[in-house]
Amino acid sequence: MFQPDRHEALVATPWNETEVRAAILEIATSALSRFDASTLWPSHPMDGVPDGVAGMYMGAAGAILALDWLKRAGAIDYAQDFTPALPGMVERDNAWLKNMPLGAYGSLLMGDLGTHLVAMRLAPDSWTAYRIYERARDNNALPVLELMWGTPGSMLACVFMHAQTGEERFEALYRTQAARLLAALEDVDGVRLWTQEIYGQRTNYLGLVHGFAGNILAFVRGWHWLDNEQQGFVADAAMQTLAATAKHADAAANWPANADLPDAPMLCQICHGAPGILVGVGSAPFTSPDFDRQLVEAGNLVWSAGPLKKGSNFCHGTGGNAFAMLKLYKRTGDGLWLERARAFAMHSIAQLHTATREHGRGRYSLWTGDPGLAVCLWSCITGEPEFPGLDQI
Repeated sequence: MFQPDRHEALVATPWNETEVRAAILEIATSALSRFDASTLWPSHPMDGVPDGVAGMYMGAAGAILALDWLKRAGAIDYAQDFTPALPGMVERDNAWLKNMPLGAYGSLLMGDLGTHLVAMRLAPDSWTAYRIYERARDNNALPVLELMWGTPGSMLACVFMHAQTGEERFEALYRTQAARLLAALEDVDGVRLWTQEIYGQRTNYLGLVHGFAGNILAFVRGWHWLDNEQQGFVADAAMQTLAATAKHADAAANWPANADLPDAPMLCQICHGAPGILVGVGSAPFTSPDFDRQLVEAGNLVWSAGPLKKGSNFCHGTGGNAFAMLKLYKRTGDGLWLERARAFAMHSIAQLHTATREHGRGRYSLWTGDPGLAVCLWSCITGEPEFPGLDQI
């Protein structure tokens, strides 16, 4: 059901809001102290990318977005002005992406689309709004792919931009891309799936970052723009596909990374497996007794698997799995999931401190590093799971 060697035993530390707030402040203070407007942040050895990467996933844009989000939420306060660094960040994205297999895609998490969105959040102007629209529209002529690189990410960008500007062009673009994404859903041996041709492989991923759950999230965020037929189609596809591909044992449920591989790895983290499924569909406006029971079983799996050895981060770590349980708490109202999320949060703080000692520094990114963890920790305090770039900008 999951890979035990990727997990470790939970250290049962009682929930302590004062300690959690201190950890958030510690993360923010470290990030602010290491920022340079010219060079941005140094990369972390575990990320394997050059210094000064600017994108939302593991670059400066994501770290800035997390810090700004925490400041607006009242979790931290600071005087640092990031706007002088914004113009050069897009060029950094483009230069780096020229050497990537997919090139300078209209990507929410890896390309300059996400960076422009952060610029629009901090210093809105008509040129940035125009550039976001053009970048998102580019995806109309490219393979739909998945949340990280393709159409679902640009659909989220349209939702965020419409919320900020009220411009109808973003609604119209969303509707066009939603219809295209729905048309790309295929029947694969009786199961409705999207096929990704990515990184030189043709796959049917199920998870949040690269597959089915991330695509459903894009529909959930723009639900009010779908017509009744589209809403019914998405709801049926989501519930039927997740039921058909889930693996069950002992009141727990998980999903393989690939629906098309009989020996696909059974991971338990945000990018692949039950935690990402919970984040992708946890706030979906459709339900059935079987569907909701399956989501509770997914939460049971996350809890029984325990904290992740990869550390405290959102994408592959304990902080992200805590956030997934918060999504279940928000959907069910059952305080057990808040308690379990907070238990994982306390463990993640210990992992943060261990990693900081080992590397002599923090990890400054939204999805793979400490600022993303700080967002998860704050959500554990408030009980409101909101992650920047997925739920809002």
